[in-house]
Amino acid sequence: MTLLLGMAILVAVMVSVVGIAVAMVATSPSPEPEEKDVFGFASLQPTPDSSLPPLLRYPARDGEQLAYRFYDSSADQLLIFVHGSSHHGRSYHALASAVSASGAAKVILPNLRGHYQSGRHRGDVGYVGQLEDDIADLIAELRRQDHRGAVVLGGHSSGGGFVIRFAGGVHAPLVSRFLLSSPVIPRSPTLRGGSAGGWARVHMRRLIGLTILNAFHIRGLNGLPVIDFNKPVRFWDGTETLSYSYRLTVSLHPRDRYVSDVRKLAAGAAVFIGEDDEAVDAQRLRKLFDRESPATQFNILSGTNHFGIFTSDRVLNMLTGWLTGVETQPSVKAVNTVDLA
Repeated sequence: MTLLLGMAILVAVMVSVVGIAVAMVATSPSPEPEEKDVFGFASLQPTPDSSLPPLLRYPARDGEQLAYRFYDSSADQLLIFVHGSSHHGRSYHALASAVSASGAAKVILPNLRGHYQSGRHRGDVGYVGQLEDDIADLIAELRRQDHRGAVVLGGHSSGGGFVIRFAGGVHAPLVSRFLLSSPVIPRSPTLRGGSAGGWARVHMRRLIGLTILNAFHIRGLNGLPVIDFNKPVRFWDGTETLSYSYRLTVSLHPRDRYVSDVRKLAAGAAVFIGEDDEAVDAQRLRKLFDRESPATQFNILSGTNHFGIFTSDRVLNMLTGWLTGVETQPSVKAVNTVDLA
């Protein structure tokens, strides 16, 4: 009788918790914040279509044809560079062109599933972890095309956060090294204001509610949006993705226990972040890596912001140097503060 009573109480508690979680999921998002050009989109120069390599396709394991651009080079090494939130690969044309022309690496710019020209549903994926499977399938496609060089996985902003997640996942052995530019780690204290300086508007009650439901293996609501991006309307061109579902948001960033993913980077990684980054606090990020992954090369670049980390010629020269190994490599726990003035 006592056992039955205990089980009944446990079931009642679980039902109550699930009910509360569903109520949280059903809440309306907070009012939209004032429109703000957080990163300075006005400073970005659009690349003419005629300057871009063609948009190619590769088959993912579910049969979906996903988009990428390929920048050829004399190098055997391959750099797959993952875009930040809302963007797609085209934004990193300057980086890809500089790296490939230098002979440091062939560069591949994927459009992640759920973004422009990739996937059936903008702002969504099929399941948590699908983006990692997609990158593994991209690497398999490159091997089928007889590209045999070592693979470096890089990324900017949320793309850098995704690189951390990939390093902690089952597909990590496919990659030789990891390159992180201004990586976003949502549940860490490294974000400015907890919302990347006002770029991201998180529906926190819904996010918490869905996290609770997923703990009970209830995943039917994972396609609901949990985050919006504050890109000013005057800069919209129809290719941006302005809202992410729960399962895309989770798939793009390090796991809840992000420290475990960060530790997996170790000596096979480098971090580049601008001292003036509007989204990520460079000094707090440095402290995290000092503590959890001290062998990772860490570079703070003066006079550089969130977009400058992938557009500045001087920064691109540093990235190329790391890729080719011609710069002076720090031994252990070294932090380079580079004056780019």
